[in-house]
Amino acid sequence: MCILQTVSIIVIKELKEKRGIIMYQTLWNSINKQVKNSHAYAAFLAVSLMGWTTIGLLAGFLICMIGGMSFVTKVTVVLCSGGYTGLIFGFFGGILYLYRSEPRHLAAATPSQVFPQQLQKDGEPD
Repeated sequence: MCILQTVSIIVIKELKEKRGIIMYQTLWNSINKQVKNSHAYAAFLAVSLMGWTTIGLLAGFLICMIGGMSFVTKVTVVLCSGGYTGLIFGFFGGILYLYRSEPRHLAAATPSQVFPQQLQKDGEPD
């Protein structure tokens, strides 16, 4: 499991540097060209999740080929490496990228747009 921890530390460092951001940005730009704006976020997260899961599965297969493990341990390593890599770096990494890259719409909104149920008819808060 030490190899898996080392690989995840390297990937985290890559994401913190410019190269990780460029990877997500390149993926976002290519998906934004192919898909309608209303579906771009979902498509981006789905492709990111599938890509990172594939990378994790390949890393798991590589770890299993190197180490002498039982079949059950090999299956566990492959599924955990693929699942956790896809979830952490694909899904949550994609969400964090979208959160950082999109402008904050809430700051420009008026209070009636943000909390319409708290305003009375005359426009005064409860």
